[in-house]
Amino acid sequence: MLLNHIKIAFRNFKRQTFFSLINVAGLAVGLMATWLIAVYVYHEYSYDQFLPDTNRICAVAFDIKVGEQEAYTTNTPPPLGPRLVADNPEVEMAARTFNLGTVVVRKQVTGKDPVQFNEQLAIAADTSFLELFGFPMVAGDVKTALDSPESIVITEEMARKYFGNDSPLGQTLSVNDNLFNITGIVRDLPSSSTVQFNFVMPMAHYQVVERFSWSWIWLQVDTWVKLKAPVSEGMISTLEMRFPQMIRTFATPAYARAGQNLEKQLAGGDRLDVKLLPLSGLHLASGNLVSRLDTLGDQGQVKIFIIVGGLILLLACVNFMNLSTARSVKRTQEVGIRRALGSQRGMLIAQFLTESMMFSLFAVLLAGILVVLILPLFNKLSGLELNVSYLFSFPILTIIALLPLFTGLLGGLYPALYLSRFRSADISKMAGAPLVGTHAGVRSGLVVFQFAVSILLMVGSFVVYRQLHYARSYSPGLNRENVLIIDNARHLGNASGKDVYRQQLMQIPGVVSASYTSFLPSQGSFGDFYEPQQGDQQRPVINSIPIGSYLTDEHFIPTLGIRLLKGRGFNAGSKSDSTSIILNETAVKAIGWDNPVGKWLRYPGNENQRFQVIGVMEDFHESSVKAVIEPTAIFHESSQTYQTWGSSMAVRIRPGNEKTVIAKAGELWKNSVPTVPFEHDFLDASFARLYKLEAKMSQILGVFTGLTLFIGCLGLFALAAFTAEQRTKEIGIRKVLGATVPELVLILSKDFLKLVLVAIVVAVPVAWYTVSQWLQNYRYRTSVEWWMFVAVGVAAILIALLTVSYQSIRAALQNPVKSLKSE
Repeated sequence: MLLNHIKIAFRNFKRQTFFSLINVAGLAVGLMATWLIAVYVYHEYSYDQFLPDTNRICAVAFDIKVGEQEAYTTNTPPPLGPRLVADNPEVEMAARTFNLGTVVVRKQVTGKDPVQFNEQLAIAADTSFLELFGFPMVAGDVKTALDSPESIVITEEMARKYFGNDSPLGQTLSVNDNLFNITGIVRDLPSSSTVQFNFVMPMAHYQVVERFSWSWIWLQVDTWVKLKAPVSEGMISTLEMRFPQMIRTFATPAYARAGQNLEKQLAGGDRLDVKLLPLSGLHLASGNLVSRLDTLGDQGQVKIFIIVGGLILLLACVNFMNLSTARSVKRTQEVGIRRALGSQRGMLIAQFLTESMMFSLFAVLLAGILVVLILPLFNKLSGLELNVSYLFSFPILTIIALLPLFTGLLGGLYPALYLSRFRSADISKMAGAPLVGTHAGVRSGLVVFQFAVSILLMVGSFVVYRQLHYARSYSPGLNRENVLIIDNARHLGNASGKDVYRQQLMQIPGVVSASYTSFLPSQGSFGDFYEPQQGDQQRPVINSIPIGSYLTDEHFIPTLGIRLLKGRGFNAGSKSDSTSIILNETAVKAIGWDNPVGKWLRYPGNENQRFQVIGVMEDFHESSVKAVIEPTAIFHESSQTYQTWGSSMAVRIRPGNEKTVIAKAGELWKNSVPTVPFEHDFLDASFARLYKLEAKMSQILGVFTGLTLFIGCLGLFALAAFTAEQRTKEIGIRKVLGATVPELVLILSKDFLKLVLVAIVVAVPVAWYTVSQWLQNYRYRTSVEWWMFVAVGVAAILIALLTVSYQSIRAALQNPVKSLKSE
């Protein structure tokens, strides 16, 4: 019986090749999109699953509130990790990591120029780091590889990059002019690893961390703990209940050493809580977490793609259902004859479901081919590095194996039930007449649903793109355009060496100004606590305030186009500016000063060094527009108020001179620092990278929106063709009676356009609510305007009109004699 069903299915496929191909194509495109989204979602939820003890590892975070400033961050102090191990028997081990920023890695080659590169993924870590995570090692001992302060562990990729086919074990690499012995090689980390690195050096080598081993204020390391048992809510609650006592016991003296009364601050409503974040959920459960980890994802975005994938699959099934029911009039005679010959309704349902399953199977096979072909483009859009084997991994194949069954049932069940209810007595009534009533209503409802979903995605895609553009271009208080960034400026030597290079840059035609700075907006800043002078401020006295800062020179403000609201900037050669500070508006408001110029701040982190406010600058964004603008300050580099590993030269250039300036700046760099590769960037590009998740979402959502339109238009095209075929006699009669081609096209198209208008009415309020809710994630956001919905609605009407007009015009141009003869 099954074989007979399959034979009949093949005959029907051949008999109606055009509609069958459209059905398979629509399903294949929908399944391809669903397949890719399933791969993306699986990747996002599989973070860190390659590690042996993922369910026992936690990141440590601080939940901080100081005055009106709040932060939830994985930036933690050096003593926290050792303290957690000492005080909590449930904690097996802890490890701290310290981001080293850009480093210069060099391998000396006898008789040749050294192999050297600027590298980004370099960290310092405690000796327990590799063992805690259980990173798979290709060579070396995971327990002892970082025991020596001069040891270094690299990944397979770096081993190939610097040593080719030679074994790197026992050989040396220079990192920022310090020699390290290679003691281990880690297998290349997958893209689904939260912690990413290419080089790991021992924390003991970096004395700056040891210098602050007492401080609970210097939040410059990431802390990780491994528990003795799998993580559970109960265990985390038990541990977190002990942490307030730990803070009072050990953090209070550290705060007192810095001149602050932590007990008084906590009693006044401030907060300093330690939290444990399970690694298994860290990637997507980070929420508003501030972190140096740049691998954290967005759970909301993943949920959006799950919904989009489900909608695309549903649209593909709707297409199938719509076309099947539309063609049902062609099969009423077949059904009647079968019923007259004794076929039971169950057999007819089985026949139609078999055909539906076969269509789904063909579509899945075609989708598999399309997925393989489109994978490189998908990798480029998503930023992933997936290979073909990932597409056919067991979890993905399990999902894909269910798709033919799901789509076959969903797409074929209604047509099967509808067609199988016909009896032989119905044939004379049904044959040759178009189906109306409930059936036509269902078909119309499905068309409305298809275009409503397409319109919803069009609006969503447009708003996401508009917000992305807004975020990239929104820059009050700061001019991001035409600012060249030259990295690794610390290698220029002391202040004199940096100034020499800066002066050389100023001689290049097209250079407007140049400045040396420890950090730049979009690249982080140095954060610590400062105590405002009490004086005559109007608000209650606050003990301290967290401030992010830049250590720079007198050229920083003009180079970045920062607007001063009060006071002045730094003066060239002014010795007094070594104790000067420039605050932003937010810092002034947080302190409560009405007249800040002339007031003083004390820095407990550097022997109570004092700074006088000489200016107030307009607020500008240091990071994504998702975050609120934080208190920010600018110190002159001569203050030497803190040490930092960051260093850049910012160069403002005239538009159109980019290539010339970069080339000449590179030549000057090579003459000044021949052992350090020249690396450059642009400030606006650096800001754009802050929105990589939004950019990824915009691109992928745009592509899938296009696919939903394609699927919808494919079905609409087929329905238009079928409608024209059904109304051949009517068209012929109207043409003989004098109807013009435009009139006939309007008659054939208006029913479909009415459905699109209904879809617009249905989709607009849903789209408005959805995008408005999504924009709430951003502190600074674009607005939702009425013209967006008008533009999308007009676009949908035009797309629908173009889709059906071909069939309408083709039918209207047909010879009426031939049309009537065919009837």
